[in-house]
Amino acid sequence: MDWYRIGSRYKLILLLVIPSTLFVIIVTQIAKANALHFLRDTQNEALAGMAGQVVHLIGIYNNEITYNMLETEEIVKQEGGAGDRLYEAMHTVAKVRADFVRGVVYIGADGAITGYPSAFWGNFSDKEEALIHEQASRSRGVFEWSNTIRSDIGRSGTFGPTSIVTKSVYDDGGQLIGYLAFLVDLSAFLERSATFAGSYETQTLLYDREDALIDYLGATDLASPPVLFSEEKVQTLSSALAYLDSRGVYHSVASMEANLGWKVVVVGDVEKLESRFEPLSQIAWAILLFGLAGFLCIHIAVSWWFTRPILLLTKGMRTVAKGKLDTKLAVVRRDEFGELANQFNRMTDTVRELISDLRRTEAAKRQSELQALLSQINPHFLYNTLNTIDMMVDFSPKNELHAMIHVLCRLLKYSLDGNEVRTLADELQYTKDYLYIQSVRYEHRFECRVAQAGEALARLPVLKLVLQPIVENAVFHGLHALEGRRGSLSVTAEREGGMLLLTVADNGVGMTRERLDALRAVLESEDGGTEEFGIGVRNVHRRIRLFYGPEYGIVIDSAEGEGTVMTIRLPAGTDARPALKEGTADG
Repeated sequence: MDWYRIGSRYKLILLLVIPSTLFVIIVTQIAKANALHFLRDTQNEALAGMAGQVVHLIGIYNNEITYNMLETEEIVKQEGGAGDRLYEAMHTVAKVRADFVRGVVYIGADGAITGYPSAFWGNFSDKEEALIHEQASRSRGVFEWSNTIRSDIGRSGTFGPTSIVTKSVYDDGGQLIGYLAFLVDLSAFLERSATFAGSYETQTLLYDREDALIDYLGATDLASPPVLFSEEKVQTLSSALAYLDSRGVYHSVASMEANLGWKVVVVGDVEKLESRFEPLSQIAWAILLFGLAGFLCIHIAVSWWFTRPILLLTKGMRTVAKGKLDTKLAVVRRDEFGELANQFNRMTDTVRELISDLRRTEAAKRQSELQALLSQINPHFLYNTLNTIDMMVDFSPKNELHAMIHVLCRLLKYSLDGNEVRTLADELQYTKDYLYIQSVRYEHRFECRVAQAGEALARLPVLKLVLQPIVENAVFHGLHALEGRRGSLSVTAEREGGMLLLTVADNGVGMTRERLDALRAVLESEDGGTEEFGIGVRNVHRRIRLFYGPEYGIVIDSAEGEGTVMTIRLPAGTDARPALKEGTADG
């Protein structure tokens, strides 16, 4: 949409409605963003608190298991590692801690095994027994939890993540008498510790001391794919954190500094929290649309009242712009718009008078400027020519001196003629005479050729004295400094469509690219030329543009060491100048 083609009435409506609409949108979005930011901060704090709470509860249950193991250890010492009382104590512990303790076992120094439930421990595997011996030997009486293992004890054939807690048992004399071990259900352990998981839109992940995933718990059904993360992406703590960060999922990590060395990650679903704000966004958009409709009704009425007289004024101005300066506006209002109409009518009257005066002034100014430029050429040319004759008085034969003076008189008669426009034949003859003088001055060191124009071309009207300054520039700057070869200069005229092209070409020293660019810049500038770049060339260029228009003038091309070509572009046709005064130069 082109803004400049839109009417003022519609612009006024847009300028009033758009800022109002944007303001409401921005305020709504800022409020929503701030609310969501507050929720995110609150969620982060809540997740950190939840992770800390899980770690705290795990520590409590770890202490309870430790306490139960110490009680069982005393009975082992009292019973000597066997007997019904020990079995009953194991049974009691398994029942009291049935939520996460699956079984208890004691392995005596002689290899005898006592455990609950007996159906499992009676077929105790060598691998698990070796693990208990390894842990107990390494811990030397300190409680130690194993890495996650899979076991079906107490689950009717269902395998799940478990950990074996071991402790070496010594008698009062400090002699090793056996090993005590608890099998802890880690899924139940996590579920008991993360009691809030089912009440909030969160999920909890538990990692062992090797940063491997033990289990996870959340509000969603574990039989279906999790909504907050992909299970295969969270098998290790590092991969889980990278995955959650890449998806922008909010989470918090807490570590246990005790002997467990576990880490807890609580993940929150902020998208569900944000979705609860959808009604607020819908209400905001409804208010926005309702307000926009109201704005439109009010703005249309206001804009009609204010823009109607402006539209009438604009219509009047467009009519005046088409040249109808007698246009008048009807004054029907007494307010500021009525005053504008009155001032518009006065303005059109004043403009008509000013245009009439300006036309007369411009015509006089244009004629004065042309004459000033022409007067700059004549003294410049006359000075150079008289300087040549002065040198001939001492060195040249008398007949040559007379010929030079005769040609000079003919040139002066041509240049002093009052007509601004002459025929192309007159201009070419004038150029021949000028080149004759310059050839004598430079002792015929260069060859000059002025092409003879055809009969139709010779009658074309051209602005007077456009060739001589260009030829003079070519002789003085191009051929005068030439060494090692004979100089050559040619002047040709041809018609190309509606254009008359006068070409002055020399094989002189030419110009460097920098000097050529500088001369072209001088031609286009408003400042006067310098001796370095030729006053006459720029004056001719300005005269042509003043007389014919900006599409005409001089085009220059040159190469250092090869020469220069200057082409004068003039209109070709009898209508190139409205009136051609009678008069020719003497032949």
